[in-house]
Amino acid sequence: MSSRITKTAVATLIAAAAIGLTACQGNGSDDAGASSSSASSASGSSGSSGSSGSSGSSGSSGSSGSSASSSSGASSGGSNSGSDSAAGKSGSQAGGASAAGGSGGHCTTDHLKAGWGSEGGGRPDMKSDAQQTAAVWLKNIGGSSCTISGFPDVQINGTDGNSWDLQRSAKKPVAVTLKPGQNTSFTFQLLPSTSADDRKIEPDMVLITPPNEQKNFQLQWPFGGAILDQSGATHPGTFVNPVNVS
Repeated sequence: MSSRITKTAVATLIAAAAIGLTACQGNGSDDAGASSSSASSASGSSGSSGSSGSSGSSGSSGSSGSSASSSSGASSGGSNSGSDSAAGKSGSQAGGASAAGGSGGHCTTDHLKAGWGSEGGGRPDMKSDAQQTAAVWLKNIGGSSCTISGFPDVQINGTDGNSWDLQRSAKKPVAVTLKPGQNTSFTFQLLPSTSADDRKIEPDMVLITPPNEQKNFQLQWPFGGAILDQSGATHPGTFVNPVNVS
C-alpha cells in the first residue's frame, strides 16, 4: 500500500511539472510575441521616419535646388538681357554718331584742309582790268565722309591793315559729300586795280571760313597786285560763290 501511495505521489508531481512547463512555454511565446510586435512597431516607426526624412530632405533639397537654379537663371537672364539692351543702346548711339559725324555729316574746319587753286585753274591775272576768278580747294582730311554746302566767308586783309568781307553771289548752294581724301572748291570773283588813282586793297592774308563754321583757314595771298576796293558798293565786282558752284 505504501508503494502505491508513492507511485501516486510521483505521478502527481510529474503531472504538475508538465502543467508548469506548459505554462512557462505559453508565457515565453507571449513574451516573444510581444517582443516581436514591439520590434515590428519600432521597425515601422523607423521606416516612417526615414521615409519622411528622406522625402523631406529630398523635397527640401529639390526645392532649394530648383530655387537656386531659377534664381541663377533669372539673374543670368537678367544680366544677359541688360547686357544686350546696353549693347543695343550703345550700338544705336554709335550708329547715331557715325551717321552724323562720318557718313554725310557736316564737314568741320578740323575735317578739312584748304589751299589755292582747283582742277580748273583759278589763278587770277592781276594785271588785267577785267574781272578775274580765284579758286580755293577744300579737301577732306578726316577718316570718314562729310557733307559741305553753302557759302564760305572770305575776308581779305590788306597790307595796310584794312580788311574786306566779301559779299555773296546770287547763286544757290549745292551740297556735296566728300569721301576721305576727296576735295571740292569754291571761287570768288574779283576786279584787279590797274590804275594808280584807284582806291584799292593790296591783299596780304585771306581768311577762309568753311560754311557753317567759326574757325577759319589763313591763306597767304600768292598772286600779287591789288583789288579795286568796292567794299562800300551795293553790287561790287568782287564777291564769293557757294562751294561746289562755279
